[in-house]
Amino acid sequence: MVVFASLVFVGKFLVASLLGCSIYYYLSNFRLFRASWKIPGPFPWPCIGSAHRFIGNTEDILNTARQLLKPYPSPFRVWFGSRLFYVVYDPEQLKIVLSSQKTIEKEVLYELFQPWLGTGLFTAPASKWRVHRKLIMPTFNQRILESFVEVFSAQSGIMVKEMEAELNGGEFEVFNYVTLCTLDIICETAMGVSSKAQLQKSSPYVKSANRLFEIIYSRIFNIWLHPDFIFKRTRLWQEQRNCIKHVHGLTNDVIRKKKNSLFVGNGKANGTSQEDNETTPPTVTRKAFLDLLMELSHEGTKFTDDELREEVDTMMIAGNDTTATVNCFAMLMLAMYPEIQDKVYEELHGIYGYADPSSVPVRHEDLQRMEYLERVIKETMRIFPIGPLLVRRITDDLNIGEHTLAKGSSVVLGIIKTHRSSEYWRDPMKFDPDRFLPEECAKRHPYCFIPFSAGPRNCLGVKYAMMAVKALLATVVRKYVLKKDDVLAIEDIKLKADMMLKPVVPITIRIEKRIECAS
Repeated sequence: MVVFASLVFVGKFLVASLLGCSIYYYLSNFRLFRASWKIPGPFPWPCIGSAHRFIGNTEDILNTARQLLKPYPSPFRVWFGSRLFYVVYDPEQLKIVLSSQKTIEKEVLYELFQPWLGTGLFTAPASKWRVHRKLIMPTFNQRILESFVEVFSAQSGIMVKEMEAELNGGEFEVFNYVTLCTLDIICETAMGVSSKAQLQKSSPYVKSANRLFEIIYSRIFNIWLHPDFIFKRTRLWQEQRNCIKHVHGLTNDVIRKKKNSLFVGNGKANGTSQEDNETTPPTVTRKAFLDLLMELSHEGTKFTDDELREEVDTMMIAGNDTTATVNCFAMLMLAMYPEIQDKVYEELHGIYGYADPSSVPVRHEDLQRMEYLERVIKETMRIFPIGPLLVRRITDDLNIGEHTLAKGSSVVLGIIKTHRSSEYWRDPMKFDPDRFLPEECAKRHPYCFIPFSAGPRNCLGVKYAMMAVKALLATVVRKYVLKKDDVLAIEDIKLKADMMLKPVVPITIRIEKRIECAS
């Protein structure tokens, strides 16, 4: 009897607690509830909203998001815990959101990246972002970018040589080669040192960075892991800390080498040190991203040492993971569609003839002539946008036409929905590079295609990325024929998102040597 009475008491207590939480949840969000009342969306449960829908791995989370994008018009609302998110995918609404100063702030969930990236450009509050972007932008001018093409070509040449081990064999995971190549590229171009990851055939940095994305993205969608008090008592926190130790180890080493080479004695800029000569070609005279930041940091008025490392960490991620993923998806498309690969090769043959890439590498003046290859890359990024979902915080009421997005909420930009919608693209799941012919682009709203975001806070390295991807793909296609044995329909390629879009099953292809390629 006593046990029964105790159970009844506990039951009443739980019901009262749930009721109390529901009342508090409603009252504390009354203004946002009222603001979103006329906008459709899934039913929000008390306290958790729709958070229960996002339980699972990064594939499950992306699938849930894509399922929610199907039935609702733009915008629709989703409650995530006690927080309101509007989801937008209409091109004109995307333009308003991305162009507005009311959405220049990153969503507070991006703060979960700060143990890794600090407050570099990716995660910085608007006040800091404005200052740092202005300082960093000159390092991406056209003259500097053109000087990088030699590095793009040389590292891509190393990659195709390493890939010779796969010639005439079965399918292999192409990401293993590409990510080491792009890591070497970003270290040498943006940082001015050589990581030699391809020659060492491995990099703890790549594995650690990939795992960090998975951990942080999963934490974002598990609201009970948001408080540090809880997260730091989980296995994931320990794993995250170990991964951060690895990635910070590389960037700290890069900074140390640059400091040794740039500043000696009384702190005046110097040429190259003995240590730097061991890791960087002595003829390199380019001054790029890290060189400029080092000088500003040394002056002591622009960048602190911590800010310097944060921007280096941010650049390493932006320059390595994104371009590696685009390259892999593009190689998969070329392997799946041999007729398109043939057109790419015909264009390259018109530029280089039968010359081998090792004797006639890609030059910066060649890149503008690769018009069809550029359309292939853009079509790849349309179907597989690297940032499938972007999030911004709304700092003041924002009118987007028929609706007003309320201050204090956030807006999710459904890029993958826009890029794959039949409303904006005819037969959207067909791979058709000619969608990006000038006359076709003129027919579409410019915000139908925004793989690098848009507006004032768009990706700073858009030109860098396109040039790097072009150079790598051109080198590969000139040397090898890419093939895929088991071809899937595009819509059947399983995807996941750990901030960046990735394939669930690693991309595999096989290669054969082009018989036309001179030895």
